[in-house]
Amino acid sequence: MLFVGKLAYLALFPGVLFMVTAGAAARAVAAGAGGVIAGFSRPGRMPVTLALNHLGVECVASGGSTHAAVWLVPAVRLTALSWACCILFGFLPGDLFLLYSLLLLAAGSGVLFAFVSDNPRVRRQAWPEAVSLCAWALPFSLVTGCLVLRTGEVGVLELIRLQGASGSTLAGPSGGAAADVGMALALLAALFATSAFSRLKPLGRNGFLGAGALLDEVSGPPLAFFLAGDAAALFVSSLTLVACFFAGPAGNWYQVAFWALKVAGVLVLLGLVDAACSRARQGRVALWGVAMAGGIALAAAVLVWVGVRT
Repeated sequence: MLFVGKLAYLALFPGVLFMVTAGAAARAVAAGAGGVIAGFSRPGRMPVTLALNHLGVECVASGGSTHAAVWLVPAVRLTALSWACCILFGFLPGDLFLLYSLLLLAAGSGVLFAFVSDNPRVRRQAWPEAVSLCAWALPFSLVTGCLVLRTGEVGVLELIRLQGASGSTLAGPSGGAAADVGMALALLAALFATSAFSRLKPLGRNGFLGAGALLDEVSGPPLAFFLAGDAAALFVSSLTLVACFFAGPAGNWYQVAFWALKVAGVLVLLGLVDAACSRARQGRVALWGVAMAGGIALAAAVLVWVGVRT
């Protein structure tokens, strides 16, 4: 029965069903914020709307590795995101390193799909997708180290409980001013990394539909699952940011509502930055992601280490 209960967590709440629904709302919030700064309603339908439209469409894919990948990759991505979401909600045990590994698996599945595709136009997207993955993976790995150094906690639930008393990991009783500045830089690096993970500008590759794009020639239910996973990734990455830096208590309904407002605030910020950087060229992902976000995260790790050690 315990195993069945865990499957229910992964499939229903706070797993796939809840995660995709929340992801649809997250996409709406981010797109609405971007439309405000741009002065117009952002074009195109929401990913979940497109996903529902494609559920009843026939899947047309070539044979071999591509046919297997179009079904396997979105399932792996949704499963990894669902597991991570269950850890963040406290339904399943896990530490920061497991959380990082699950998010890395979810983000890396798109890179794997590009490399195994039989479509040469899609294979051309493989290395840019890999660079975009590094724009998230490198900064967030250093941010994870900052969190462990500052708090001494490895478990996700323990980190959240610690913030129930202090309200945030940005300031703490140990480490002094150096660690405080380092954690502020870690938060900035985490914001950049979240944009890359969510496929939002300036670091993310937010166009994967159309000729030559990552999901070129993918249709039917696999495309629906890809799009649902894209929406879920935005919600889970924003929730991860809140849980790591300013979780606060969640013992009653208004504290849970405050959590939701903080996640919405992150989404608004990501949407505004995405709209402001809408003309950023995809070729700059490597420079911005690895050099800038990675450099900020490295500086944050050094400052936190110096602050904790002195």
